Amino acid sequence: PRPRWATYKPRAGPETPARLPLPPPTARGLPPIVMPHGGPGARDTGRFDFIAGFLAARGYAVLQPQFRGSFGYGSRHLEAGFGQWGMAMQDDVIDGLDWLRQEGIADASRACVVGLSYGGYSALVAAYKSPAKIRCVASYAGVTDLPMLIRNRTLYRIDVRTMRYLQLALKGDVLDASSPALNAAQFGVPALVMHADLDTNVLVEQSRSLVDALKAAGKPHRYIEQQDGDHFLGVQAHRTQWLQELDAFLREHLGPPAAGAG
Repeated sequence: PRPRWATYKPRAGPETPARLPLPPPTARGLPPIVMPHGGPGARDTGRFDFIAGFLAARGYAVLQPQFRGSFGYGSRHLEAGFGQWGMAMQDDVIDGLDWLRQEGIADASRACVVGLSYGGYSALVAAYKSPAKIRCVASYAGVTDLPMLIRNRTLYRIDVRTMRYLQLALKGDVLDASSPALNAAQFGVPALVMHADLDTNVLVEQSRSLVDALKAAGKPHRYIEQQDGDHFLGVQAHRTQWLQELDAFLREHLGPPAAGAG
């Protein structure tokens, strides 16, 4: 089926548009996967998304929120994300779960957040900021340590606009509170973490830092570091491995997605 679009009202701020590459329209009570996009200054479009399509085909209710800060919805929606890295933008992502439950689409007791790049970061933040609402998180090439990102920003592909998303997080405890690697001891759900060693957008040290902290805290996780890969899963074998690992991880922590699926 073709994806459909909807909007939902988060706890505060503008309405959030969302893309839903759902299984058949008659499906109800499916385990939801919230899948925030990367960027954060980006958006999901009508173009085929192989990860979202794979998950929908497996029987999950996939929600791709266009949280504040996303492109393509006017300057007010875009600028509402400035200074909200891991904060109001994160609320928009998590609040999509409540909407899925209210609509009767999803069984919100079996939820996971999955993402790449900033989306992976958002998933990891959910592991310690919203563990009561989810069962697991999965990150590919996610940012985990904002102080490290800022300190070494000349090594990353960070433009002026991306720094505007981070601007309020550059002061005081907010920076640390919004860094998964610095809050690993507070993780309340298992995490799947994957990263390619030659990533030049988000350096692999970001995931390594988180994994070291998760090990030290004794938190359940699975880490896979792909050799000779990039930020965009440009190697077909790496795409296949990511989907296989993600599928197994979700089935382990959410159970079978739906009767007759997969």
